[in-house]
Amino acid sequence: MSPIHKLFQNVAIISVIIKEKLQQTSISHTDEMSMKTLYALLLVVLYVRFSDSRTIEFENRCGYDIWVNPLTNAQGPMLPGGIVRLSNYGRYTYQIPDGGWGGRFWPKSGCDNTGQNCEVGQSIDPCNPGGCDPPAETKVEFFFPPIGDPGDVWYDVSLVDGYSLPAEIVPSVQVGSCVTTNCAISLDDCPTTEDHVGDLRVSRNGRTIKCLSPCKKWNYPPPFGHGLDELISPGVYLCCPTPPIWPEECRAGPVVHTQYVRLVHRDCPTAYAYSYDDEAGLHNCPNGVNFKIKEPTIETCLVEHFRSVRERGFLSAK
Repeated sequence: MSPIHKLFQNVAIISVIIKEKLQQTSISHTDEMSMKTLYALLLVVLYVRFSDSRTIEFENRCGYDIWVNPLTNAQGPMLPGGIVRLSNYGRYTYQIPDGGWGGRFWPKSGCDNTGQNCEVGQSIDPCNPGGCDPPAETKVEFFFPPIGDPGDVWYDVSLVDGYSLPAEIVPSVQVGSCVTTNCAISLDDCPTTEDHVGDLRVSRNGRTIKCLSPCKKWNYPPPFGHGLDELISPGVYLCCPTPPIWPEECRAGPVVHTQYVRLVHRDCPTAYAYSYDDEAGLHNCPNGVNFKIKEPTIETCLVEHFRSVRERGFLSAK
């Protein structure tokens, strides 16, 4: 019997057992909910048990070309495909190595044929002649353990450095913390009078193209930031370097009361707004789940982003 047939056979057996339990007159509402939850968890276990690969699929619905830039965590394997150009409605699927992978992705626009020298999003080497952009792009981050490892896959939308394009992460199975997380904040809402740091907008050709976090505005070099030491107050409470600021102190500190963090928590309640914002931003799925990254609507993309290049945009991951 093939693995997929075994999967359906097991699902059918579990369905019968759960149905019989739910039909018992003595079962309480709490027990019923527990059984349904158990059923969902068992389906997830069966699903991931027979998954032979992990993938992240990107889709561009912005109305103009977007480049997806992956960056592997230190010492990790590079993802096959590298920087990928996506035309409107274009898709690309990254295959996660069997041995595991951790890293991040962010969108770029106005790039050359190699995906470098970008008008927006060139935040790492090779920098443009005027210097690298501040790393304020909306980032999607993942950690995959090796195939067969009992550990979970971890993922998040990170606005710790700032935000640019909207983004949505959709897991192929949804249970517990393994849920869709998305973020779409208008650049028009970027704070211009943030305490201690002032205007958080990054502008080009008269248009706002990114919004810096208070920490990144504090520590990034001019002309984009103030270039101040994050160990100096109040920067130490905006950036929360550890040591000296520990997670509990950061979560109870001034950063949570900034205009920027309040904005993110209002419009993107499932994304990271600052360091140690784990309760809001960190999500985990059983090993074996696939993801798609995309924007909720093309209207969000066109109206809300990157008008400095053509119109504003949005990126999605499934």
